[in-house]
Amino acid sequence: MASKSNRSKKPKEKKQVSGEVAYNKLMDWAESANVAEDLDEDMLRVIGAKVVAEYEIDETSRDTWRTKAEKSLDRAKLKATPKSYPFAGASNVKSPLLAVAAQQFAARAYPAIVDSQRIVKSQVVGDDAGTPVQGPDGKPVMDEQTGEPQWQIAPGAKRSKADRIARHMSYQLLNEMPEWEEDTDILLGQVPIIGCAFRKVWYDPTLTRNRSEMVPALDFIVNQNTRSLETVPRMTQIFDLYPHEIEDRMADGSYLDLDLPMHMGGQDEDEPHEFLEQHRYLDLDEDGSREPWIVTVHKDSGNVVRIVANYDPAGLKLRDDGKLARIPRYNMFVKYPFFRDPEGGFYDLGLGELLEPMAEIIDSTINMMLDSGHLQNSGGGFIGSGVSLKKNQVRFAPGQYHVVAAAGAKIREAIVNMEHPGPSPVLFQLLGMMVDWSKDIANIKDVLTGDQQRNQPATTTLAMIEQGMKVYTSIYKRLYRALKKEYQLLFALNAKFLPDQQYMTVMDNPLAIARSDYEVGSMDVLPAADPNTVTDMQRMSRAQVYLEVAGNPVAQAAGIDVIECMKRFFEAIGAEEVEKLMPPKPKQPSPPEVLQMKGAAAKVAEQEGKATKAQAEGVIVQDQAERIKRQRDAADFMQKLQGELQGITGQGGPQGGPQAATNGVGAPPVGNGNARAA
Repeated sequence: MASKSNRSKKPKEKKQVSGEVAYNKLMDWAESANVAEDLDEDMLRVIGAKVVAEYEIDETSRDTWRTKAEKSLDRAKLKATPKSYPFAGASNVKSPLLAVAAQQFAARAYPAIVDSQRIVKSQVVGDDAGTPVQGPDGKPVMDEQTGEPQWQIAPGAKRSKADRIARHMSYQLLNEMPEWEEDTDILLGQVPIIGCAFRKVWYDPTLTRNRSEMVPALDFIVNQNTRSLETVPRMTQIFDLYPHEIEDRMADGSYLDLDLPMHMGGQDEDEPHEFLEQHRYLDLDEDGSREPWIVTVHKDSGNVVRIVANYDPAGLKLRDDGKLARIPRYNMFVKYPFFRDPEGGFYDLGLGELLEPMAEIIDSTINMMLDSGHLQNSGGGFIGSGVSLKKNQVRFAPGQYHVVAAAGAKIREAIVNMEHPGPSPVLFQLLGMMVDWSKDIANIKDVLTGDQQRNQPATTTLAMIEQGMKVYTSIYKRLYRALKKEYQLLFALNAKFLPDQQYMTVMDNPLAIARSDYEVGSMDVLPAADPNTVTDMQRMSRAQVYLEVAGNPVAQAAGIDVIECMKRFFEAIGAEEVEKLMPPKPKQPSPPEVLQMKGAAAKVAEQEGKATKAQAEGVIVQDQAERIKRQRDAADFMQKLQGELQGITGQGGPQGGPQAATNGVGAPPVGNGNARAA
């Protein structure tokens, strides 16, 4: 009867707090470095046990995938173990097919993603025609001098802002986040082997900068039956911390005090400890609905060391009924997939799993051929009891003979060699067929590795490369989508945390302000790499098209922008500092400016005409004055000369005096009296 009463007894229900109280709690906790300090030990113990238990549930759901992934990593590393079948020390060679396929994928993808210093580009969202200043009548205010509208936002302002953001984010990823490029190299090596990898993008208050960390798929646990990271109820990351790192975090208050347990059977005191960082929902404000949190738990002890909010306080809103509206979760993880699982599982397939059946056949075939050759060369067989040997085994060296107590014929009859036919040609043919099939799966073509038949036409080679790149291009587009999501997360973090002074220092432009440039919704950021153009040959082909269009008279007559074509040509070939090669186009004057310029030119021409006329008139007057002066000088000279002649001859001049000897303008007349006197 007692047990029945206990079963019928209802559990004590917690009193739910109001939406306003919950709102105030969540606003305070949003800025807290560790919410666990405000919770009691019993609640922390329950939370820690729940985190560990549900982590184990998710880990169990992906057991099959994890086993295959670990086996694929061993195969890629050509890890071999000793064999005892068919005899001790038998051959156990591992085919390098998976390692070669992974290397080829990474060798193509890595330079395609990190091609130059410009790895991010921006795309303007919406109209970029500018916003004019509106007058009281609602019409644009016009400039009296130019006749154009006065601009509140000038045309092309979004494009300029997008270019600044692309330059800054590229610099940020390659220089301010040193882990990004190295992790990208590691990520592109793991993705083709095990099927996927993850990136964690967040703002690190300790380093006061954004971080983008590669998380191996083996260390990122979600339930295999989930569909996407946006809808999964919880996700767990496993990471290691050394004891001194744990002590530092406890000292600065980011972790609760923790008594570190000794590792079982370990003698190294500095051995790292495993922690679980679980992004999950909990009802910590006790309002009846769960909120997104990040809970960090010491894996071995199950102790909670840290709880922080995983929501933006700006997203907290009260509904009309006084309750909190749905709180969106901040998802800082991005998945980089390879081949999607045909069965719909969360974890994707890699070449390791796809090539596993073929790889096992290839390995077995090679090992059987090696073992058969070894047996054929090493020999062995039966020795009759009639032959007396001093030792059970007789080994020979070149030029060495052993003496036995038996006649020659008797020795030949007593010793029987085992017949080992050696490697089978059928197995060799089967091996070639398996290798060809594996190359088809892994997309390893001889022409893609630089090995091709001699005297093969160039058009045939290009067609084979294009067909061989089809599968690879589809995989690269999946990586492109993931890279775009990562850049969008980084864009949002810059809009929230980036200091203005840091941004202006990088851009060397005091007018570029971080908060105004990183305007969410005004533009989109995406990788500068083209998912359709992976190889250098494809890029050069596209660049050649731009160059041919720029020099085509028909295209120029149709109004094609030659400068823009040349700019895209230089960008396609990977030229740096294109702006120095292509100076900005001069600004074209507006129609009112053209009319104003024509009027000014007419006025200048009129003034120049007047000045020229005045100068010509001045020259004429000056010439006339000089001519009159010369005439007067000539007349004075003639008078002086006539006076001297009269003094010599003693005769007077012609009747009428000196003036009569001239023609009235100072020039002597033809046939004058002086000539007659002479």
